Amino acid sequence: MNVLSKFTSLSRRQIVFPLAILLSTLFTNGIILALCSYNPWEALWVAVVGAFGDGQRIAETLIKGVPFLLTGLAVAFSFRCGIWNIGAEGQFLVGAIASTWCGMSIAPHLPSVLAIPLTLLVGAAAGGFWALIAALLKVYRGVQEVISTIMLNYVAIHLLSYMVDGGPLQEAAKRGPQSDMIAAASHLPRLIPHTRFHIGLPLAIALAIILFIILFRTVLGYQIRAVGANPKAAQAAGISISKNVILALFISGALAGLGGAIELTALTRRLFLNFSPGYGYTAIAVALLAKLHPLWVILSSLLFGALKTGSDAMQQMAGISAKMTFVIQATIIFFVLIYGVSGFREQRRKLNVE
Repeated sequence: MNVLSKFTSLSRRQIVFPLAILLSTLFTNGIILALCSYNPWEALWVAVVGAFGDGQRIAETLIKGVPFLLTGLAVAFSFRCGIWNIGAEGQFLVGAIASTWCGMSIAPHLPSVLAIPLTLLVGAAAGGFWALIAALLKVYRGVQEVISTIMLNYVAIHLLSYMVDGGPLQEAAKRGPQSDMIAAASHLPRLIPHTRFHIGLPLAIALAIILFIILFRTVLGYQIRAVGANPKAAQAAGISISKNVILALFISGALAGLGGAIELTALTRRLFLNFSPGYGYTAIAVALLAKLHPLWVILSSLLFGALKTGSDAMQQMAGISAKMTFVIQATIIFFVLIYGVSGFREQRRKLNVE
């Protein structure tokens, strides 16, 4: 009977809820498109073809899922510790800023075998230390991390603006708010000819597997999950709340910062205004859809990568405005958040029963 109840719970969480999200978003977006004089069936078909129509489109879908994967892992890891890191956007941007500096000033003097890992590590470290600010404020001053991480997002956005618009990272020609190209030695290699598919995706998947092992197969992971599930019980068992909060936020920030570094070194190869279209904010929906499980984040991020590629195709092939594609993405995130909140409530009920 216990096995049957667990199977029923798994089916509802992993099958019924995602199916409900899919049907709800299709129905809602179909109505919205029809009311705006678009053909919803044509739009859906174009989105599917745009995301999976051929090998090049599939490769584009995969690489557009990489920033969602790394920022989603960042959010999921901190949430497991009961820390609401809403600052993945700022950590992503700070990681890109630091990697740009490294790629322009240090990488030109190094071979690729050293320049690439150094540029990525600098970005990850910058993201980690940016999140560490919020961690220290929470531990030593009692500042809620929701407030501090959100405010740090705006600091990072304005820091980026300063850096590329009249600041030290602006291109030498001063033609616009962007940096010069980073050194070729720091460019992440692309794996498939005639596509932008790069080594960042295998690296991100490997990190997801490592995080899974850390969370569910190590003492550190047990302590982090214990703090997230019941801080008072964890403290009574001798687990340091402060240490785990600081560590969880640092690792979370490092993952988001690495996402910014990979996006820079693999794709854009220069820094500019609006470098992120909101990866760090969407990461919350990515993590919730995956139930904060690192391996499920892989699939969740690829879904959002397909959504991004499909949205671009709808603009180019079906003539649907960019604002309308944002509406479509917003409705999907809306239903994902509903699903995530219901999952959290279910987990809380189980903890209260136990």
